[in-house]
This record gives sequence, C-alpha cells and structure tokens, in this order.
Amino acid sequence: MMESFIVIKRRAWFAQALVRTAQLSVAMSGATLLGTVGLGLGAAYAQTGSVWKVGDSPSLPPLELLDGTGVNWQALRGRVVVLEFWGSWCPFCARQNPLLDQFYRAHRGRGLEVITISLDKTREAALTYVQKGGYTFKVAMSTPQWNLIAQQRRGLPQLLVLDRQGRLVMIEVREMLEEDVREIAKFL
Repeated sequence: MMESFIVIKRRAWFAQALVRTAQLSVAMSGATLLGTVGLGLGAAYAQTGSVWKVGDSPSLPPLELLDGTGVNWQALRGRVVVLEFWGSWCPFCARQNPLLDQFYRAHRGRGLEVITISLDKTREAALTYVQKGGYTFKVAMSTPQWNLIAQQRRGLPQLLVLDRQGRLVMIEVREMLEEDVREIAKFL
C-alpha cells in the first residue's frame, strides 16, 4: 500500500516538475511553447474537431522524416507504432529518449516502430540532438497538423502508442521511467 502511494506521489512530482520546466524553458528561450505546443484542449479541439483518446483509431496526417522520406502509415498496419513528441531543449526528453531508443533496439524485430516528432524550431537543432544521442528511431519535424495533435495535451515528452490495428492504446504526457517504457511491451 505504501509502495503504491510512493509511485503515485513520484509520478505527480514528475508532472509538476514538467510543467515548471516547460514554463522556465519558455521564459528562458523566448520560445512560444504555449503557442506551439500547449494551447490546451480547447484550441486543439476547435481546430481539429476532436481530441485523441485511448480507444480511438485516429487519422494520421502526412509526416516527413529528417532523411526526406515520407511515413507510409498504411505500410505500418500490423506493427505497434510509438509516436513521441519531444524537444532538444527538454530535460525530461533527454532522459526518456535513451530509454525509448534502447527499447526500440530490443523490440523492433517484434513488430515495433518508433517515430519521434521534434518540436524544435530548426531541423538542424533536431538533427544535432539525434546524432549526439546516437538514436536509431525515426525522427521527423513537427508540421502545423502535428502541432495541433501535440496541442491536445500540455507537457513533454508526449508518447502515444498505436496497436497493430491502428487503435490508440496508450497516451503518456510526462517523463517515463525505465519501467514505464518497458510496459509498452504488453502491446507487442
């Protein structure tokens, strides 16, 4: 019982820290995070017509990877797809992305695809971050359509898991710890 309380307390602390860090990042960088990422549910709903939730089979907008290739969503049917929004300036993303990449390397042979979406202002910032980390997952830059999806919730990193039928089975808006990332395996 006490152990469950500690886990809940720890997750609440991470969520609060994420909000504080996002607010600090906005103030320090002059970035308009609230305009780019966190307008909240009302603005996202007004522009897209619906907020994605677990159980939905969302229509995925076009997405181009940093290498210039487009993502073929139809070809990914039958695979578990993890989508993650991140920024090179996000300290929580910096801790989660190595865990996500390690998980991807271990499970890609089991039908896992990880596509991450950078919210950085420039392609160069995202590319430098990915190269420095040695990440093997696929990386794209956010587009206006993908910004609307990121705006449905506040905070980074944001992780969404689509099952083999294209149904949304998991949404996480916070830094995931190693044991949290490992839980994605239940969808494989």
